[in-house]
Amino acid sequence: MPIAKPLKQLLRRQLSRLHRDRPALLIFLFHALFENRQEIDTNRLDPQQRITLEQMREFILYFQRAGYEFPAPNRLRSELNPAGKYILITFDDGYFNNLRMLPLLQELGVPAVFFISTGNVQRQECFWWDVVHRERYKQGVPRTEISREQKQLKQLHHRQIRQRLVDAFGTDCFNPWSDTDRPMTVSELQSFAAEPLVYIGNHTSDHYILDNYPEREVVQQIRQGQAELERMLGFGPQLIAYPNGNYSPAAINAARDCGLEAGISLEKHKNYLPINWQSDDAYRLGRFTLWGTQDISRQCDVFRSDIRL
Repeated sequence: MPIAKPLKQLLRRQLSRLHRDRPALLIFLFHALFENRQEIDTNRLDPQQRITLEQMREFILYFQRAGYEFPAPNRLRSELNPAGKYILITFDDGYFNNLRMLPLLQELGVPAVFFISTGNVQRQECFWWDVVHRERYKQGVPRTEISREQKQLKQLHHRQIRQRLVDAFGTDCFNPWSDTDRPMTVSELQSFAAEPLVYIGNHTSDHYILDNYPEREVVQQIRQGQAELERMLGFGPQLIAYPNGNYSPAAINAARDCGLEAGISLEKHKNYLPINWQSDDAYRLGRFTLWGTQDISRQCDVFRSDIRL
C-alpha cells in the first residue's frame, strides 16, 4: 500500500538524521528568482517554485554550515574528491530576474550555472508556459486548470504550442510585461557570463522537450543552442540541462558529440561519488527541486538523506 504523503514526509525527516551525507554531488534546480512575496503575487509569470532571495540565502547557508562545498561547474570532472560532499546550484531558462543572484553569489562565495534557452534571449520573448499562466490568470482560471493546460501543451510540437497561444491570446502574447517575466538580453547575458562566479550552460535553442522529438530535431536543438552561445559569449558551455528534465539516447549522443561533458535531468536522486564521467551516467545526472512553499531547512534535511522512500 502506498505511504500517505504526510506520513512519508515525517518518515523522511526522521530518517534523514540517521543516514545522511554519503559522498555525493547534489544538484538543485531553480527557475525564476523573486525579490519578495509581493512580486510572486503579481502573477506576471508562472511562479513555479516560488523562491525568494531570502530563501535562496537560507538554502546556501544551510549547506555551507553542514560542511558542503560548492564546486566550480566547469571543473566537476577534475575536482570532485570521492570522499567529498558537494552542492551545484542551477537555474534553467535564462530569466532576467536571475541576475539578482549575483550579489548573493559574491557575498557567500559560491558559483552557480545558468542554463540558457537561446531563442528566447535572442527574440526577447516570454517563455510559453508563462504566457499560459499570465493570460489564464487574467481570465480567472484556477491554478490547477492552468497547470493541466500546460501539461497538455507539453505533448505538442513547439511550433504547435506557439500557434495555439497566438490563436488564443493574440500575436503580441509573447511580449514581456516587465523585467519580472522577460529573458535576459544578449548584452545582459554577455555581462553576466563574464562574472567569475557565473557559469553558462546549454538549455537548447527553443526549449524542446527532447524525448518528444525525432533524432534530427533533437540534434538540431542542442547543436543550435551550443552554437548560439558560442557566438554570443565566445565560448561553448560544458554542461547541458535537458528542458523539463527529459532526455533520450539521441539527446545523450548529441550532447556528447557537441563536446558537452555532462547532462542534467530532473531525476530525483543524489549523484554518488565517484561519478563515472566516461559513461552515460555523466549525461543523466539527478537534480532536486526546492520549494518556496515549504520549510527550507526541513527540505534540506531530507535532501541530505541517503534513504529514499
